[in-house]
Amino acid sequence: MPVFSKYIFSTPPLVRSVCISYPIYDRTTGKQLQWQDCVQSRRPVIMVPINRDRGVFRLKFALRLIAVLAAITVVILFTTQNTKENDPLISPVPNTALPGEGAPPAGQETVSRPETGLSVLVGETTEKLTADFGRPDRIEPSMYGYEWWVYSSPAETYMMAGVQNGTVNQVYAAGADLDVSPFSIGGAMEEIYRSTIIEPEVSVEIGTNRYLFSMNGDDLEERLLVAYEGVYAQVYADREEGEVMAVRFLSPRVLVLHQPYEMTYEGHLIATEPLSSAVQIAADRAAEQQVMELTNVFRRRHELQPLQADGSAAVIARERAADAARGSRSEESAGPLSEPLKLAGIDYSEAGENIAADYVDAAATVHGWVNSAEHRELIFNRKYNRQAAGVSNKVYSHLFLNRKEPAGSSD
Repeated sequence: MPVFSKYIFSTPPLVRSVCISYPIYDRTTGKQLQWQDCVQSRRPVIMVPINRDRGVFRLKFALRLIAVLAAITVVILFTTQNTKENDPLISPVPNTALPGEGAPPAGQETVSRPETGLSVLVGETTEKLTADFGRPDRIEPSMYGYEWWVYSSPAETYMMAGVQNGTVNQVYAAGADLDVSPFSIGGAMEEIYRSTIIEPEVSVEIGTNRYLFSMNGDDLEERLLVAYEGVYAQVYADREEGEVMAVRFLSPRVLVLHQPYEMTYEGHLIATEPLSSAVQIAADRAAEQQVMELTNVFRRRHELQPLQADGSAAVIARERAADAARGSRSEESAGPLSEPLKLAGIDYSEAGENIAADYVDAAATVHGWVNSAEHRELIFNRKYNRQAAGVSNKVYSHLFLNRKEPAGSSD
């Protein structure tokens, strides 16, 4: 009788006996048959490899499966699109002035106006401004009826001058090389606390009208208000670094118009005239550009690469700002950021969004984000290389992206 060491065979229906030295398997049922079972069976038993190699086969199959799963995992990890969306940052100032006593508190001291630096420009004509700094890089509208004269380059001398009727009414300075006497950008806030008279209440008089600004603890640590003769200084602090981030010198009227602190008044309240739709849109677009420029100014100061503007993402930022504005500035999300990015076909590996509402302007908004830990993390994150901003009537959306270089549609 033949002996099969590797294969089993089938016995035709008429075969009466078979001798075999290895177990045989019925492929129909998958059961192992003993020699006696085979003799009794009249069903064909098809020759197949015996089970001695089945363990090796299963091991090889398992290793291949593991390799495939590992490859799939790697693909998922390297193609995952992560997004971080922070809660909206709402201005801590209610921006609702209340009638009340606006008289100066007893003992309030008057400090002489600085004789040098950018503060001397407030109240001067644009001829003085252009004589000192030349023509601006841009002239654009604001939300308050005056124009912004923007000096955006280089970053070390970045500043914006508010101009109305040919007169400078404020100067906002973020460039580290600018003269903001008696302060210095990048200087320690502790030095200002030691050398400057700081009052928790500051009074402003315009004609017969009186306005009283009250500062809380956060105001005193993040945005000081210092009164001089005929001009006021807002000192914006980077709370985490403990240093001066930017300085704004402004006229009494603009200070009242902005209402950057809690305010009570006695007399008439100064308010802005409603803007036409065209001017409002233009002011929003100007604010978008300022947000992105100031973000890069502060990133450079932290030795980070500037972010490139992304035109395709700007459309999304504007839509999300408008959605937030229509949502009455609630803390409800405008929906996952990943959805509009996917619909727009924007390829990215990382994305984030900061939202803010009701801040005075773009400069105050960026300052608020810098002093909020979760929003600050996006501004000073090394992994982003793109940005886009959208503004809709004091509601801001700022997008951050990590996209491959070069990224298709960018400005």
